[in-house]
Formats: sequence, C-alpha cells, structure tokens
Amino acid sequence: MDSKVYITLFLLFSINTYAFIYSFLITNKSFFTKSKIQSKIISFSVLMERTPLVIFNVAVLMILTVIGLVYFREYYIKEYVSISYIFLEVFFVLLIDDFFFYILHRKMHENKYIYKKIHKIHHRANTPIPFDYIYVHPFEWLSGFIGPFIGMLLLGGISVYSFWIYLIVRNLHEIHIHSGIKSSSLVNIIPFYGNNEHHDTHHAKRDGNYSSTFTLWDRIFKTKLNIIVTGYIVIVNFSV
Repeated sequence: MDSKVYITLFLLFSINTYAFIYSFLITNKSFFTKSKIQSKIISFSVLMERTPLVIFNVAVLMILTVIGLVYFREYYIKEYVSISYIFLEVFFVLLIDDFFFYILHRKMHENKYIYKKIHKIHHRANTPIPFDYIYVHPFEWLSGFIGPFIGMLLLGGISVYSFWIYLIVRNLHEIHIHSGIKSSSLVNIIPFYGNNEHHDTHHAKRDGNYSSTFTLWDRIFKTKLNIIVTGYIVIVNFSV
C-alpha cells in the first residue's frame, strides 16, 4: 500500500476518534448543556451500547476504502488538478451524494418494511449524539457509499485531494448534525446548508428533512420542515 492509502486510513481513524470524544463529552452533563437543541441528556451507557455496531461499520469503511484505493483507484481517482477545480469536484460530489442520500433516506421512511428492518436502528436515537451518524444497519451503511461514487464516476474520477476533502467535510458534517448542539450563526448564513437543527428535527419528527448536507432537495420536493428553536423547545411545521 502507498502513502495515499495510509493517509486516508489516518483521516478516517482521526474523524471517528473525534466523533467518540465529542459523544463522550455530550453524555457528560457538565458540557454543552446550554447549547443543546433538546433538553434530554443521553447517558454514557447508551453510548457504550451503540459502540460495537459503530466499530463494525468503521471497520467496514476502512476495509472497503483500502480495497477501493488499491484495486479500483484508476476508475475514480485521477492525477492532481488545480485548486479551483478541486473545490468544484468536492462540491459536485457532495451535491450528487446528497441527492442520492435524499432519495434513499426518504424511501427508507416511506417503505414500512425497510424502515422496520433496517432504518429503525438509526432512529433509536430520538435525541442523537455525534456517534449516531454511523450507528446504522450495515446494509444502510454500505448503500450510502453509492452516492459519492456515482458523483466521482460522472466526473471521470476526482483528485485524491478532492477525495480527502470530501471525506473530511462529509463525515464532520454528519458528526455535527447528529450532535444535538445548536448550530453556529456563521454556518447558518450558507445558502441551503443542512444545519444541526435541520437534522435534529428529522430525528424528533421522522417525517421530513430527509436531506443531509443541503436543504435543497427537501425544498424542491416539499419535505422541508420549518424549525423554530426557543430555549430547549423545538417547534416544527411543514413548510409549503
């Protein structure tokens, strides 16, 4: 294996170590209390109960990443391109990934059998914590890889730097929208940004806000929920 594989594994390990530490701090009542969207505090024992499935999914992620980079790199990774093009690649892959995620996620809710057998595992968390981003059925976790690879293949491959930036942005975003912590006012100025309140409301209501990275698809397909946060109370209504 070359350095690109080791760097990728290091990034994945670091991201998920951060997710665990962040989750641990949130389960401690001394941290983030005033910043929480919901007043409920998840106990450390719940975090420990969810950890085995999370570790399994992280292991699957790392194994598949190694296989992909070692044996199939020529299909989706290309040589270095300009910095401006790197950002365009990352944005395009995030957009395609989010569209695929929206369709997949919505269908998992609308199909009662799939929801009961697969997606319901993730929704054991009405009040999510960062580690819950990967607390999903392994089949759902594997199906989530399809979106970004469609985006990469449509571009004829992306730079390895674009791939790394995508991994960091996508995973850190997922960690934070599952944190249950109120979003910074800085990120809320980004158009169509899927903030923490957007996804936290999905966990609380389960019938809207199916997008992840962007709110664009929820707006287009009229599944966007209006969110008003007052203290610890989240008031939700369907937008028209």
